Amino acid sequence: MFKRVPNPFISTFSDAVSIEMGDFTTIEVSGQVGNDASGKVTAADFDAEAALCFANVAKVLEKAGAGLGDVVRITAYLTSLADYPAYSKARGAAFPTNPPASATVQVAGLLANARLEIDAVAIVKTKR
Repeated sequence: MFKRVPNPFISTFSDAVSIEMGDFTTIEVSGQVGNDASGKVTAADFDAEAALCFANVAKVLEKAGAGLGDVVRITAYLTSLADYPAYSKARGAAFPTNPPASATVQVAGLLANARLEIDAVAIVKTKR
């Protein structure tokens, strides 16, 4: 069974999809950027943008019935690898214990002029 978490800004986009597979449910979180409540990336610096990006991933997970502690994999897309040390620090703050498997990729650009986008995979016990 699939459950979708709709995106509040783009109706044809799901922030996450939950897939029940027996005793466990996998939650696939679409790429999240460090946008504020208006949908715009307005952070003054990369550190603030990265913190907001992880907060947005956490909000989507919460809507889907999970948390950052349930994340098993993330992929980060950075427009500049010069930002990697700050990203790594934010990732450490988001996952202080049991960090998930992860990959980081440099890209030419991101929507909303973001400098960071993160997608995630989480696994939780299926609620019956």
